[in-house]
Amino acid sequence: MKKVLVALFCLISVYSSGKIGFGGGIDLCPNAARLSIRNWFNKIHGIELGFGPTASLEDFRFNDQSIQGKYFVGLRYNRYFRTYVGALARYTFVNDPFFHKNMPSGGAFAGNEWYLGRYRNQGVAIEGGIMYGRVTEKSYVQGTNVTIDKHYKEFPLYVSFSYKIYLR
Repeated sequence: MKKVLVALFCLISVYSSGKIGFGGGIDLCPNAARLSIRNWFNKIHGIELGFGPTASLEDFRFNDQSIQGKYFVGLRYNRYFRTYVGALARYTFVNDPFFHKNMPSGGAFAGNEWYLGRYRNQGVAIEGGIMYGRVTEKSYVQGTNVTIDKHYKEFPLYVSFSYKIYLR
């Protein structure tokens, strides 16, 4: 238990003014749902790491898993909201018995987070942007010289709604 508390203390930012610090919550996208942790180092820079089930663009079944990392740069900040832009990277573990590759992808986004609660320790955010990721696998038909290309594509539109609870 002491190790967990020491780790949380190290992750929490040393700045005490405004909403700068460590938080966790959930992100909901049309093709994914993730548990995530977010850390604002100062009023301008922050990172987020999340994981959860993801759906592919072709079948839209939530049978894949993904890990996602984001880097934020704040453009506007006050006590009640923050506007930011950022870059994201995602690695998707494809769960398909006929497709044996995993897919890295990346993108850019912009978002706005509103702070709620008596102590402004809860955040609700809306993010939107673009993503790109595509993996191709060639399979050979036995007994012939025919090859079949199978593709796995990232959902090109990135839209996310998130809820975070911040620790001071």
